[in-house]
Amino acid sequence: MLKVALDAPWVTWCKELKALFDRDDDITVSEIYEPENGLDTDYAVAVMVRKHEKFLALDRLLPRMKMFGNVSLGIDLYDEENKEVDVAGLFKTLFAGNPIFDSVQTTTDPAGVDWNYVLFKPEVIQFFDDDLTDYNGNWNGLAEELALDIFGENSRGVNFCTALIQ
Repeated sequence: MLKVALDAPWVTWCKELKALFDRDDDITVSEIYEPENGLDTDYAVAVMVRKHEKFLALDRLLPRMKMFGNVSLGIDLYDEENKEVDVAGLFKTLFAGNPIFDSVQTTTDPAGVDWNYVLFKPEVIQFFDDDLTDYNGNWNGLAEELALDIFGENSRGVNFCTALIQ
């Protein structure tokens, strides 16, 4: 008896992505896989790019996550020509001129591992948020909390913290 089955939509999408770049020697698309260790997607696909210009184009054009109903597919993009991206430098550029920004610092631990930190000024940020636990309905907190919430999953090893009070 012939068994008929349809591919799941995320599998079809990965096949489309792979077919689109199949003849391009600079771009390799992996098979779909289940990510390990608590990543926030159900499935993932890796896209390895050998030319930095193409990586930059894909970085700006290709979504990093696709939703198919309640199933998520993460798209991991790798720059094989320039493997070391200065993420701390990107945050320094991003926050330059912002009054809540203090500095970017890098330290090396005894094992030789570099740790990058984006430091924000030690000031309370406040905005109205319908918070019934606050007398004025405000959210009150530090810039590091906002940055972690906004960039946390894409911070790529950069830690957000608050500078010392002078």
